[in-house]
Order: sequence, then structure tokens, then C-alpha cells
Amino acid sequence: MGRLQSLNLIKNVTIAGIFLVAVIAALFYRQSTIRKKNNLIILKKNELLEHLLKEKEWLLKEVHHRVKNNLHTVVCLLESQAINLNDDALHAIENCQHRIYAMSLIHQKLYQSEDIKTVNMATFLPEFIGYLKDSTGTGNKIYFELEVDLIKVEVSLAIPLSLIINEAVTNAIKYAFQGRTNGIISIKMNTYGPKVKLIISDNGIGIQQDQLQRPSNSLGLKLIRGLADDINGSLDIQNKNGTSIMFEFQIEPITYNDDVLAETEIAWNS
Repeated sequence: MGRLQSLNLIKNVTIAGIFLVAVIAALFYRQSTIRKKNNLIILKKNELLEHLLKEKEWLLKEVHHRVKNNLHTVVCLLESQAINLNDDALHAIENCQHRIYAMSLIHQKLYQSEDIKTVNMATFLPEFIGYLKDSTGTGNKIYFELEVDLIKVEVSLAIPLSLIINEAVTNAIKYAFQGRTNGIISIKMNTYGPKVKLIISDNGIGIQQDQLQRPSNSLGLKLIRGLADDINGSLDIQNKNGTSIMFEFQIEPITYNDDVLAETEIAWNS
């Protein structure tokens, strides 16, 4: 009798154990099924988001591409209109062409880059300065020095910066070395913590003092001051051993993690 009870107990415990294992297995299976289903839903959502993101990036690149092409068309139209103009009007047209090209190059850099929101100034500036040198026909008379930290800025800041650089450099090319056979123009853009300092200087004859006191008489200086105000930057123009334009502004630039400095000294031959 006792043996029979023991066998029944073992049987009941075994059945209960099997039932418990079956319940646990069923729960694990259910959880696994739910997890797989949720993972599949998440995967599909991620694929949709990735598709939408790629589509958005493509559209933005296409917009930048079309803007660049439209600006290039404007430059071509200005060139066609400049054929029969007098010197003053021709200079005005050339200044407009340089400004438009600066904006065009910004958009070109954006649609050519994987990063469609920011412009790397270390790659933009050498190309833009090269354009200014070629378009103004300086040949080997003017030596350009570039020292640019690896800084990325958003397009809303890149465009006014490029226009400031355009005005300062073209003014130096046209007026700083009158009566001289050669000269040096230096462009430096460096980061100091949260601040960025842009210095454009030359070793030319210097700017006339009355132009500094009455900037409205100089369209270039007026534009530089206006653009500096637009992006809340501080501007200081010094007239010592040439002209030095110092522009400082505070942003949160996207910089590379290393401390590598891109220093480019450009001395083209005609």
C-alpha cells in the first residue's frame, strides 16, 4: 500500500512537472513570438524612416543642385551683359558675379557632400580663393596664405561668411597693392573654444582713414559691416602695415575630434 502511494505521488509530481515545463515553454514561445513580431514591426518602421530620410536628403541635394545651377545661370547672364559696359559698370557686374559665385559654391559643396546641412570651411575656402584669384587675373603678383581650422558651419552662417571673405579679399586685390608689383593676402579662420576668429589681412598700402570713418561711402565695407551685424559678430578693422579685418563670432561649430590644422599656402603661377 505504501509503495502504491509512493508511485502515485511520483506520478503526480512528474505530471505536474511536465505541465509546469509545458506552461513555461508556452510562455517563452509566446514571448518569443511577440518579440519577433515587435522586432519585425520596428524593422519595417526603421526601413520606412530610412527610406524617408534618404528621400529627404535626395530632395535637399536636388534643391541645392538647382539653386547652384540657377545662380550659375545668373552669372552667365551677367557675363553676357558685361561685354559693352564701361569700367565702372563692369566692375559692379564683376562684384555681383563674385558674390553670386560664393553662394553658388556653398550650395555646390552641400549637394556634393554626404552632410547636406553644413559646409566644411577648410575645403570651401581654398577653392573659393582660387576662383577669386583666377577671375581677377592676379597671376603670380599676389601670394595667398590660408590657415583654416577644420570647421563645419551651417549654410545660414556659411553664406554671410563667404560674402564677407569675398568683399575683403576682392577689395584687397583691387586696392591694396596699387603702385606695387606684388603683395600678400592672408586669410585665417581659427577656433578658440566656442568662438571663431576670421582674419583677412594684407601687406598693402592700407585703407584710407576717411573710408573707415565713413563706411557708407564704400559699398564693400558697408556690406561687411552689415553682414557682421546679421550674424551677431564683432568687427575690427585696423590700418597698420596694410589692412587687417578681424571678425569674431560665437557658434557651436561641428569640428573634427583631432587637432589637425589644415594649413594651405597657395601661390599659383599664371
